[in-house]
Amino acid sequence: MNSRIFLLLISVFFISSANAVSVQGLYRAEINLPVTQSETQMLDEAFGLAVENVLIKVSGDKNAITGNLLVQAKKKASTWVAQHSVASLNELLPSDNGFVPGKEVKVIFYQESIDGFLSENGLPVWGDNRPSVLIWLVSESNGIRTLSGSREPSETLNEFAQAANQLGVPIYAPLLDDVDKKSIAVSDVWGFFEDNIANASKRYQTDSAAALKISNYAGHIGGSLLVLLKNGETERFSLSGETPSDIVGQASIALAKTFSSRYASVRNRLSASKMNVRVAGVISYSIMNKVQSYLESISVVRDVTLVQVDGEKVEFSVEIDGDKQKLFNSISLSRLLINAPLNALDPDANRVVSYQYSGVK
Repeated sequence: MNSRIFLLLISVFFISSANAVSVQGLYRAEINLPVTQSETQMLDEAFGLAVENVLIKVSGDKNAITGNLLVQAKKKASTWVAQHSVASLNELLPSDNGFVPGKEVKVIFYQESIDGFLSENGLPVWGDNRPSVLIWLVSESNGIRTLSGSREPSETLNEFAQAANQLGVPIYAPLLDDVDKKSIAVSDVWGFFEDNIANASKRYQTDSAAALKISNYAGHIGGSLLVLLKNGETERFSLSGETPSDIVGQASIALAKTFSSRYASVRNRLSASKMNVRVAGVISYSIMNKVQSYLESISVVRDVTLVQVDGEKVEFSVEIDGDKQKLFNSISLSRLLINAPLNALDPDANRVVSYQYSGVK
């Protein structure tokens, strides 16, 4: 079975398998506020909250969007707004004066303004093509451990999906059907047995997998996160807090930062570098345009220039932000180009990175 389950808030959806996910709405935010002040004051507050939300999603680094940087962003937020709308909510919202009517403010920011601010402050800009993550979540309450999945949902799993969604990380959950239960046990996830987790995750065809364990024993809350990356590397995080929600929040922040550091770069003139990318199997002009457009769409890529055409092989000069590995990581999220290393004896092996066009994105 090649289906995966995407958890968004409390809803579960089936979608066909794919690699990377194009995350929508990175520069958009929806803010609900009680009506306790003038509309001008409410809009100023809404723009400030919205810009914080968007800066976190685009950078993937929540811990960096704080302090004086956040103060500066909120001051400039109103000048970055491309579009906004205000609508009345059906429900009342809590305020200092009890429950009062509420407003929903939808805000869309200019991408250039958000990206420029992040770059000026030495923070990465993470594009909308992001790795999909399968999450194995196990909770322990007074010695009893349980796995969560689409067929065995939990409030904690939905809370984690909501937190990850706010950070722009596409989260999926296992079915926990008979196939899963035969291939992995609760103890495998709790013990972070990497091989067992990786093998059980293969059927879902996500770009990566993660295991999150949360313990609540005699009032003591703790947790750990294991991230299994596509290249075989792993990262582990120890988490602590006063409530399971604290653990969920820390886990989602750690997950977003892990991927942002691998796929996003700081955009400035000092970080630019160039490399040549050769693609074989380009049999038509339309395919050449498709490959060039794809390379240009990668967030770490500044510019793509056609260097030469040799039969079915096309070579591009690619200018990128940051180190070359981030370009390789980004290309690996798509099935359009397949890595096809040149033979070490090839005279171009040291100056060209080689791929094969697959025809499938």
